[in-house]
Amino acid sequence: MSADKKIRLNASSDDDLKIFSYLCQDAILSQDEFFYDKVENMFVATLSRYCWENDEITNQEENINYRVVSGLQIKCVQKMSVSKLNSSIPFLNMLAISYQNKKITLHFSQSVQIVLNCTNIDAFLEDIDIPWPTKLKP
Repeated sequence: MSADKKIRLNASSDDDLKIFSYLCQDAILSQDEFFYDKVENMFVATLSRYCWENDEITNQEENINYRVVSGLQIKCVQKMSVSKLNSSIPFLNMLAISYQNKKITLHFSQSVQIVLNCTNIDAFLEDIDIPWPTKLKP
């Protein structure tokens, strides 16, 4: 896979969300980059994700890795709850995405969680920019 290849994926099962979790691990976002639309029953987030899928093609001699701005959209959300989030946390570092009992949970460092009660799994992940090089790796 080339470093400028964009990801565009749909998730409709727990297994699909596991792929999203892998791709979004160590993504960063601010508190201003996610929202829940109660009218549309949709959660949307913009995040800067590490391109784990490009790990095998990075030039290790130059120590170049990649990040990309991606959009995460989760539909069929009936309720959103957030735990342990306070205004002193400037950025959230995503650790994982899980699904259990009709709840999609976004897990972040410092025990922050966003829990989305969903009628079913209907999610979309898309890179909305081209990857850019970085020397930093999570």
